[in-house]
Amino acid sequence: MRAGWRLDLRGSWEPLGVRPDLTAWSKAMANGFPIAAVTGTDALRGAAQTLYSTGSFWFSATAMAAAKATIEILREIDGPALMHRAGTRLREGIAAQAAAHGFVVRQTGPVQVPWLSFEGDDTLEKGIAWAGACLEEGVYLHAWHNWFLSAAHTDEEIDRALQGTDAAFAKLRAAYGAD
Repeated sequence: MRAGWRLDLRGSWEPLGVRPDLTAWSKAMANGFPIAAVTGTDALRGAAQTLYSTGSFWFSATAMAAAKATIEILREIDGPALMHRAGTRLREGIAAQAAAHGFVVRQTGPVQVPWLSFEGDDTLEKGIAWAGACLEEGVYLHAWHNWFLSAAHTDEEIDRALQGTDAAFAKLRAAYGAD
């Protein structure tokens, strides 16, 4: 649900070689419009047909059109490849900056859905201070939650984010010193 089409248009499990019985999709499939879907294998079709369900947005043509357009555009532009490229640039840039400022950081998750933590920062004090310094620089990166890249993140936007993260590392070093 979190990574969705950021890794592969067939779903985030595809690069892992996993074929789930059921998959949940949410608003990302319609670029933020209110929609959700559950897809499954043919083996579950009969059981699913016996269920009664209802919902608030069943007849929302706008969300359906947005989902269709989102899927078509992501397919056209190879959205997962764009997000992978942007995430790789961001991750590599942050790693170089952290090292240059004397910090040991760990970046986890796929590059399209990264998260950063500081070595030995069990209380997230440094992470929260760094995220706050990033915000002061106009870059919103969550201190204890994954970040989400999209196909809209251009090289220019990643460069701008890296300017902000570099300034935030400098502020953190001034406040805490290096690791």
